[in-house]
Amino acid sequence: MSEKPEGWYYVGDGKLRYRDDYGWTAYYLDTTDPRAQTWPPPKPRTMLQQVRDEEKLRSVTAAKRRGLFRRSSR
Repeated sequence: MSEKPEGWYYVGDGKLRYRDDYGWTAYYLDTTDPRAQTWPPPKPRTMLQQVRDEEKLRSVTAAKRRGLFRRSSR
């Protein structure tokens, strides 16, 4: 176990770094990132899930658009 609780920590040069129960992770976040404006920023796992959800929504929307364009061109 680490001496600090898990969470985002400022590490200099306008960067935050995530620390979990085992120590420092490879996850960095720029302080100018909109997600860093609310404190505390979401955990890396939460941010990754949000990106996946947004990509899924975009692909479904794109598939619907392709279907609409096909129907209108006939």
